[in-house]
Amino acid sequence: KKTKGRIQEANANRNCDDWMGILLPMYKWLKVYNWRTTLIQDVIAGLTVGIMIVPQSMSYAKLAGLPVEYGLYSALMPVYAYALFGSSRQLAVGPVALISLLLSTGLAHTLEKDNITPESNPDDYDQIYSKLAVQVAFLVGIINIGMGLLRLGFVTIFLSHAVISGFTSGAAVIIGMSQLKYILGYDVERSDRLYELLHNIFKEIEHFNWKTFLMGTSSILALVSLKHVGKTYPKYKWVRAMGPLTVSALTILISFVADIEDRGVPTVGKIPKGLPSFTVDLWTPINADMGTLMTTVISIVIVGFMESIAIAKQLASKHKYELDSSMELIGLGMANFAGAMFQSYPVTGSFSRSAVNNESGAQSGISGMVTATIVGFVLLFLTAIFEKMPLSVLAAIVISGVLGLIDYEEAIYLWKVHKFDFGVWSIACAGTMLLGVEIGLAIAVGVSLLLVTYESAYPHTAQLGRLPGTTVYRNVKQYPEAERYDGIVLVRIDAPIYFANTQNVREKLAKYERLAEEELIARGKDSVKFIILELSPVSHVDTSALHILHDMYANYKDRGIGLCFSNPSVAVMERMRLSGLVDEVGIDRFFVTMHDAVDFCLKEMDADVMSRMESDGEYQNMLSSDDDEDSPPSPDLAQKKEDSAEKLDLVAS
Repeated sequence: KKTKGRIQEANANRNCDDWMGILLPMYKWLKVYNWRTTLIQDVIAGLTVGIMIVPQSMSYAKLAGLPVEYGLYSALMPVYAYALFGSSRQLAVGPVALISLLLSTGLAHTLEKDNITPESNPDDYDQIYSKLAVQVAFLVGIINIGMGLLRLGFVTIFLSHAVISGFTSGAAVIIGMSQLKYILGYDVERSDRLYELLHNIFKEIEHFNWKTFLMGTSSILALVSLKHVGKTYPKYKWVRAMGPLTVSALTILISFVADIEDRGVPTVGKIPKGLPSFTVDLWTPINADMGTLMTTVISIVIVGFMESIAIAKQLASKHKYELDSSMELIGLGMANFAGAMFQSYPVTGSFSRSAVNNESGAQSGISGMVTATIVGFVLLFLTAIFEKMPLSVLAAIVISGVLGLIDYEEAIYLWKVHKFDFGVWSIACAGTMLLGVEIGLAIAVGVSLLLVTYESAYPHTAQLGRLPGTTVYRNVKQYPEAERYDGIVLVRIDAPIYFANTQNVREKLAKYERLAEEELIARGKDSVKFIILELSPVSHVDTSALHILHDMYANYKDRGIGLCFSNPSVAVMERMRLSGLVDEVGIDRFFVTMHDAVDFCLKEMDADVMSRMESDGEYQNMLSSDDDEDSPPSPDLAQKKEDSAEKLDLVAS
């Protein structure tokens, strides 16, 4: 009810201007856009990315198993749509390698389940495959929009950086290997498992074509060199964006002059001239195994959003504006939805093109509109030129692009800093390479959820001690000089307590009590009398935690051990009050600070010692022994007196 009330109040306070910014994010930056100073920057950035995206999109379409024109279509309407509805001002949306690979493997498995293969349906396979690609784009768009409306933009926080890096690196290897058939010049059976790809490559090695190999490897070297120059020398950063187009232009020129297609070097072939068709009629019916198809769709949604939000947040931070993850989901959903209306396959934000867009000075979505306009111009007037582009060059563009996704530097860093995270990286990477991209993604997500569960079920706890000369209590492992008190165990719980970790918390407290008992017995001291729980880091307790605390209190009480609580939050204290724990334990056992709790326990222990000594008549004997100078005190009485004096000194301090 409180949440509903806050939402209603927030909505009531919004004016027409606020609603326009929510429904059409473009409105936010458009109303403060400085046409005189920033338009030229956006135009330059849009032209730069447009030059880069034309050959890249064609290459990624080939990777997705589609005709090259689908790549250009996917760089047209989705880019316009994202400029209107996307929340990032520098993100460059369009076809990317990872999504293309996921689509290729997913659709191939889906059609195989229905016994539809290129061999069994040579005439209809491409048409069925292309229709499914459009339907996947439609479904991805709908799911993204739905998740955005439900405010589910937080889901990617469950994927750790090590998991994302490992999955991306493994997928990059598969992408690169899948393109080798165009470099080597012969057909290789498709697979998304590394060992199968290697077997298929070497199985047909006798068909090796040295001409395509020479064209492909020289293109890779040229692209990598141009990218290196652009990254290393800021003065020549424009070279990085010009690389794909420069290599494409040179090889197309060679293709025209030398007529390399007749000499055994395959080229792109016929590209339909004109803008994409209206494809809403292809959305239904979906004649495919929905279970397998939805696996592909969900994989694309997860990876697409993960890739897009990572670069979008980084760029938003650089340019000092807020980015709403849920609004970003809606922006990507609208891009895919619009793409599905005009013959596109799924798209997302591109790492490389977004970096180039930002470095070129992009300030708003106008740069994306300029990029899409360049693609439209190519489709209308320049398709005949790109028909002569060698397939090995398209493969070279993909390979040079995914080389940067193999994050070996992160693996080295994790090995040095955190071996466990390196193990997680290795599992995600190896799982993707050896078991396939979809299974690899499932492993990556599974490992992430296991990590979250593990960290939650086994929260950090610490035994505390007082720093000498202060009232500050810290972890005794971190500060070995911290003073501990005989008979009192001080414990801090560094996480919410709920059903998943209550048993672990109970076991940790039992362990600390046991160790303290053993230490006291070894020194001939009394047993543990008090356990104090520092609850300041505990933001939440559920009913399972409250039941455990009730049980622990009853158990400690039966054994003569007092349970105290230090600094619980308002929410935690309210739950304890409602459950009856406060009344059961006693309000006098709840303290604002740990020092107050320790002071109380020391006084209680001292009073208990005095009470026992008086009941035994020992205290009067101890006092009278002090008055008798000729009679030395007994060892037992002297020891008790010394212990009592020590405790009184501690209380006084």
